[in-house]
Amino acid sequence: MSPIEKERIVQKNVLQIFKENFNVSKTDDEILNMKPETEFNQDYISYYESILDIFLIEPEHLNSITGKVKDTIKKVAELWTITLRYSLP
Repeated sequence: MSPIEKERIVQKNVLQIFKENFNVSKTDDEILNMKPETEFNQDYISYYESILDIFLIEPEHLNSITGKVKDTIKKVAELWTITLRYSLP
């Protein structure tokens, strides 16, 4: 999967997190340019935890995915490795 496609998938999921969990009524561009730490005070922690859970990113990378939402998306796309988890018969 190309980096651009990964970034598009991450962006779609992150925007959905905001719209469903934070009741944000902003446009997609406004969401991409906001910084969760300043918009949500302490509630922003669940935003980052959701990202770690969805994309199976290790908690030690949490400090590197902060910043504006669009910056977070780029970093998550870099860190996200698509793994197939299944058991062989």
